[in-house]
Amino acid sequence: MTTHLSTRLVWHDRAWDGHICDHPSKNTYCVVQQHIRDGRDDDREDKAAGLPLAELDGWQPPCSRDPIAFSNHGYTITHNDPLEFRQLPSVKEDIPPYSVCPSPYRWMREENFRIICEDEKLDIRESDSKDKEFGWVFEPDRQHELLKNFWGKLEKDKSLVFFYCNHGNPLDESQNRILLGVSRISQIGPQLYFGTKLPKYPDQYPIWSRCITHDFEKQGFRLPYHEYLKAGYDPKNILCLVPEGALLNFSYVAEQLGDDMAVGALERLVQSVQAVKDEAKVPGDWDRHLVWLNDVLSEVWLNRGPFPGIGSVLQYLGCESGTAFHRQVLVPLLNKGENAWEYVLAILEGRKKCEQKQYAKAMKQASERWAAYKEPRHNLLAKLARFELSPSQVERIANPDTRAECGITGTDNEIVANPYLLSEMDQGDGVSDLIALETVDRGMRPEGAAARFIDKEDVCAQDDPRRIRGVAVAVLQGAAQNGDTLLPFAETVNRITKRFPERRACWPDRDLVLGQATFYQEALDFRVDGDPPTMALKWLAELEREVCTRLPRRTKAKNDPPKKGWSWEKLLLEEFGKKSGSTKLPPQVELRARTEKAEALEKLYEGRFSVLCGRAGTGKTSVLKVFLKGLEELEGKRPILLLAPTGKARVRLMDRTKRDDGSVRDAYTIHQFLMRHKWLNPENFALKLSGGDQHGAPTVIIDEASMISIDLLGVLFRALDLNKVSRLILVGDPNQLPPIGPGRPLVDIIAWLESDDDRKKCLARLMERARHEDHESQALQLADGYLRDDTSPGDDDMLSRVAREDVGGDLEVRYWRDGSQLEEQLAASMKKHLKLNDGNKSYIPFNASLGLAEDPKENSPVLAERWQILSPVRNHEFGTTELNRKIQAKYRGGMLNYSKGRGGPKPFGEQEIVWTDKVMQAINCRKKSYPKDEDGLSYVANGEIGLVVATQKGSERSDSIRVQFSTQPKSSYYYPRSDVDGQLELAYALTVHKSQGSDFDIVFLILPKSASTLSRELLYTGLTRFRQKMVLLIERDTTVLERLRNPQCSDTLLRNTNMFVLAVRPESVDRYYAEHLIHRTPPSSQHPNGILVRSKSEVIVAGALSKLGISYEYEQKLSSKNDPNDFRLPDFTVSYEGDTFYWEHLGMLSVPSYKEAWERKRQWYEDNGVLGRVITSEDGSDGSIDAAAIDRIARKKILLED
Repeated sequence: MTTHLSTRLVWHDRAWDGHICDHPSKNTYCVVQQHIRDGRDDDREDKAAGLPLAELDGWQPPCSRDPIAFSNHGYTITHNDPLEFRQLPSVKEDIPPYSVCPSPYRWMREENFRIICEDEKLDIRESDSKDKEFGWVFEPDRQHELLKNFWGKLEKDKSLVFFYCNHGNPLDESQNRILLGVSRISQIGPQLYFGTKLPKYPDQYPIWSRCITHDFEKQGFRLPYHEYLKAGYDPKNILCLVPEGALLNFSYVAEQLGDDMAVGALERLVQSVQAVKDEAKVPGDWDRHLVWLNDVLSEVWLNRGPFPGIGSVLQYLGCESGTAFHRQVLVPLLNKGENAWEYVLAILEGRKKCEQKQYAKAMKQASERWAAYKEPRHNLLAKLARFELSPSQVERIANPDTRAECGITGTDNEIVANPYLLSEMDQGDGVSDLIALETVDRGMRPEGAAARFIDKEDVCAQDDPRRIRGVAVAVLQGAAQNGDTLLPFAETVNRITKRFPERRACWPDRDLVLGQATFYQEALDFRVDGDPPTMALKWLAELEREVCTRLPRRTKAKNDPPKKGWSWEKLLLEEFGKKSGSTKLPPQVELRARTEKAEALEKLYEGRFSVLCGRAGTGKTSVLKVFLKGLEELEGKRPILLLAPTGKARVRLMDRTKRDDGSVRDAYTIHQFLMRHKWLNPENFALKLSGGDQHGAPTVIIDEASMISIDLLGVLFRALDLNKVSRLILVGDPNQLPPIGPGRPLVDIIAWLESDDDRKKCLARLMERARHEDHESQALQLADGYLRDDTSPGDDDMLSRVAREDVGGDLEVRYWRDGSQLEEQLAASMKKHLKLNDGNKSYIPFNASLGLAEDPKENSPVLAERWQILSPVRNHEFGTTELNRKIQAKYRGGMLNYSKGRGGPKPFGEQEIVWTDKVMQAINCRKKSYPKDEDGLSYVANGEIGLVVATQKGSERSDSIRVQFSTQPKSSYYYPRSDVDGQLELAYALTVHKSQGSDFDIVFLILPKSASTLSRELLYTGLTRFRQKMVLLIERDTTVLERLRNPQCSDTLLRNTNMFVLAVRPESVDRYYAEHLIHRTPPSSQHPNGILVRSKSEVIVAGALSKLGISYEYEQKLSSKNDPNDFRLPDFTVSYEGDTFYWEHLGMLSVPSYKEAWERKRQWYEDNGVLGRVITSEDGSDGSIDAAAIDRIARKKILLED
């Protein structure tokens, strides 16, 4: 049994080669760590860029413990006291090549002290401070004993060190633990102490870190992420994630991990190295690394032994020192070749006495509990001993009550028969990690010496159905997290085979799996006869089906119409006409807008089920407010249930549907509603599939429905007593970002309603922008180019104007080439729109822009949402982390310096939040609001934005900040220091994802040429977050705007779902797409796989052209004679025997705005002398298209046939 080490490295652009970064100030990934953010001097490091650390003139960068991890040169490091208030003298240490100096911070925390002592059987005294349960372990003797135990477990020439980075990385925005490499520890430095004894601190205080040197040249390697990035390659195929269930083992900078977890990490590294070798993009001795890795795997399997969970099992039986007994007593027995489980079993059954006095009492207690259990529990505990599980994991599995609470419904016998049930069903308990598939698999398929004492019949075969199903569940769980509710069977099998490295690969026989379908269908929805066959998580497929079966009958039933004489149009006039004055809209536009809103209100009132949808600016919330007002006038104040997917959306819904007298209608988040009615597990907030209470109301309205995943909607349908619901209304914009989680129910429901004329009557779609500002909005016109449907011939005109910077009104465009220019352009635009200046007191107008007055009594927190910077990503120089850091440094620099001095509370959290900062709430949270008689909800929603209006100094734990939120401006909320990191973050810049459901007067939207999160929906969502001004900061040119128009750049449409219509990809296509939502042209010699287009009509046009042997390109840029940035995007650029034509298919000429846009585009063609080569075709008045007519046009205009 060997203990290994994980150590976190902060990102370094030279791959930790012992030098300062090549571009220090552009390394935006390392500053996510507080000590880097706090200590990095950009100017100084830029001047020393690329220099060896050993050549620096008397200073060291704040990342100094990491950069020689893979360097063949050493240097001298200066250790500074981590607890600055003590001001202990610094200490120098000579660090050899290939070394790191990590600190085990978890072990130095008082809140972890008792757990660590119990697990390790350490006899260390309690703190000098009575009842101290928080903060750093302070006393030097206690620190020394903890550090001695932590570092003492490592063995040179035996233990491994695994290097990883957290979310501060350029590799994958969504991953917060990525393995960088592994090596053998060759030397463990001595324990050093901070300088000489001081009168105030007469004892020697240990340095927490140790110098860990490793044998990198002979027994180690680093994955070539840097080489990939430098060459412009995508590293996703070689990306190595830490094993599932290993988050704690790869946290707190330095942490221990056992052999079982080391096996998991090594197996993943094998897969990544194999991928590097197979891709052959960068040179390296990858064959040698693979040989070494496989040798080390065999060694670690031997050290793991057959019973890694035996200590946790003993703790479950009441032996509190079970882990220590395992290490100190059982491991030596295993090393001698004895069966450790038989030894323990003899004690538990009373056949043998515990010979170690220090454990005798505890083992006797375990024996008594063992005797009280029956055989099924004995068998279960014996099986659990084969898995490396924590004591808390064993406790919740072995106890039938806690087992059921975390979703595991199997009995003791069922789990013994199939332990993969643990990873299939476990939902966790909010305390310990989920049971990972790999943890179970290593216990079921131990290798080498780890298989000793395990009956061969009890070792799972490589293609055992239990194993295949367990892996399939894990694969489908991963797919669900990425948005898919199902996978084609062939794709599922393919992912199963890639789950493990080759030596442990799972190779399902497709025909055998099909023949054993009944077994698989116990956990999976396995559609053997589907076209194609598909696999889905059974519970998820059932929820999807339930939603589909509950809606059809509701679309056929109707409520009684309003009383005679009732007019929704009249109510609209009362609400928006007389009260608001002139709308400044052309009369015909105003009439169309009012008419469609009245029709929508009629559908909402009379329908048992309806969907209110529309693009940004069409007035969905206004319609909802009028509907609620009319409903009360018609039916009185009957119960209405208002629901929203997020806390911010809930607060916004309440605010925007207030009654005329200012009173607020209650609204709930869906999670609040589910929790209240027992459909959420209060321990881990997991959805419960059964067992809750049902509740209904005559009218149920669900806002921001585009954000709702199918699992959440499905459980909500189970929680609603739909028999009591007369009106079920979904409200949302299907063009926004898809849900975080599986499915896209709003989009699928809208598509289903649109596919049938009778069902279409339940769809209340708003088309007209009813406010003058929105109707004339250039920014919204630009956003319209990224709609799922309802495209306009004028979309490309707006794009061309952006390219020429020929915009105005509510849209401003600025271009940038690098981070420095982005910073300059953003500063100039903020200065212009926020009326800022660059003087010594530049913070004063900046504060005013946020609602902070010089007299705190005059603060206006509602202005905290007046403006917002948005970016598609967190990391990168254009990401929110770096933007927040720079904005804070510029306008809060003085406050940061003051707070770091002796005058007040230190900055709060990793982001160093200080007084006057703009912040956002990161989780939904119940908190007391002060004063009680104001507008406080005693609840702060995820996404609410506010201002730090005060800080308060106390002891370490009682330091606090006071925040006022824009949505509750008269109330305050207090946050102790310990709560800040988990609940608040800087909010000068937000990701577009976090801004969904919010809007701001002025938005500064940053648009890089490429980013992992960019999609059509993300761009649309970002472009529609403003109320008055959109400032678009684009990298270089409009390439990214042009690219994101393509349906292949849609996150929503590229999901696999099975709502009403099965939507999966063919095996020949690399990415998923929904065939009923995305339109694909027929295969041709020019386009063998077809291409994705934006309408069904375009599919028919493309098909006709291909059939006639005519070549075409879709939306190819056509520039004007005089300006390459003055361009249009014809639907098809057609080529035939040397001639070029431009084919435009016109869809909605009956809509005035559409016809006007086409006339402008036609004029452009004429102005540029190409109108004679423009070919047009049209939809019929009912939206139909005549394929024969298309064929005739092509023959006549292109082939010149009579």
